[in-house]
Amino acid sequence: MVQVKSNFQIIAATISTLYFSVFAYGAFILIQQFEIVFDSFESELPIQTSLLIGSYRYWGILGLISAFILFRVSKRKSSNEMKVLTWLIVLSLLLIPFAIWGIYSPVLEGSQQPAT
Repeated sequence: MVQVKSNFQIIAATISTLYFSVFAYGAFILIQQFEIVFDSFESELPIQTSLLIGSYRYWGILGLISAFILFRVSKRKSSNEMKVLTWLIVLSLLLIPFAIWGIYSPVLEGSQQPAT
């Protein structure tokens, strides 16, 4: 039973490491393109968009933490890291709506202004 639990933890940590790597890379490529577009606006951006543009470069840290957890789980030194891994997955799932909100907020705020 312990071996099955250990193998499951290794598989889960491996999948989450791949997920975080693809997630961070995709966010970097996508948000970087929007950053170029927003820079061409030459206007002040909403706070959530500014936070998004300022933070997306660091989302790869989630992949590094996940890789470290994979290393620890594969060495069977500790199994408490799976709780941390679960919280990281929840955090990454919360980053998706934050990214969508940050990307589209300049468009939504601009559409509420009256036409002249």
